[in-house]
Amino acid sequence: MRKRIVFIAAGALLLVGLIGAFLFGPVLIEKQKKYVSTDFTMGSILTTTHWGHDPAWKVSQRIRELERELTNATEAPLLAIEIMEASDGAFDPYLGALVKLWNINDEPYLPSPEEISEALQRREVDLGAYGKGAACDMALKVSNVPAVISLGGNIMTYGKKPWGQPFKIALRDPRGGPNDTMGVFTLRGTNFISTSGSYEKFFERDGKRYHHIFDPQTGYPAEREPGLVSVTVITRGGEAPGALGDMISTACFVLGYGESQDLLKQYNCDALFIYEDCEVRAAGHVKEYFKLDNTKYHWSEA
Repeated sequence: MRKRIVFIAAGALLLVGLIGAFLFGPVLIEKQKKYVSTDFTMGSILTTTHWGHDPAWKVSQRIRELERELTNATEAPLLAIEIMEASDGAFDPYLGALVKLWNINDEPYLPSPEEISEALQRREVDLGAYGKGAACDMALKVSNVPAVISLGGNIMTYGKKPWGQPFKIALRDPRGGPNDTMGVFTLRGTNFISTSGSYEKFFERDGKRYHHIFDPQTGYPAEREPGLVSVTVITRGGEAPGALGDMISTACFVLGYGESQDLLKQYNCDALFIYEDCEVRAAGHVKEYFKLDNTKYHWSEA
């Protein structure tokens, strides 16, 4: 009798399971569905990956609205002013005239010292200083499902992937091709990854390379720390972590590893500093979730 009861109970549980799979299976499958979209905004390719449903059109729309707002701005946001002061001017949101003078994105021009001095005296907002990071913050507000947003050198992860899987984000090899990587981040929840590097936008004149990240003190491409080719900053939390990371990565590239430590600690950011000789220096807790997978790179304890 007892065995019969057990068999009946097991059969009932199996029946319930089959009914549940029939009724709720499509819903669970839909929640796992992945949507990938691409667009072009703020002068860069925007790639959005969402799970569950696809709000990519809304993300693009809101970013374009933000771009128009920032383009028409005559004053930098308060957070930008704060980072300028905290970095002792290594980050400056008012280099718009200088950026236009060098014109590295279109027809590069090597200006004279007099032209550089004049441009530095003009206060013109530079959208490129924080715009893409702010766009990632906007995408976070729009995306109410698990997502990965990529815009230029900025990447945002949000929520949890299906079945609790972590996000795997590859970091580009600054000394390789566009599809070459040097390591992988393993992340959960909301994170912002911002990279400032000298390897994408540059020109050469008389054997010297001029890149697009300028030192506000000199008006020339930053070179306080010789050999530095890339800085990646990881931020979490706060009201605008994407814009924050975008600005701090720029400041850290100008300052160099040693001079960046106080700034990174002040804003609770992790960072990777990458050099021409394939040396990698870590700041904060980044080694806990980033792994080098390219044998030509090596960690430094400096």
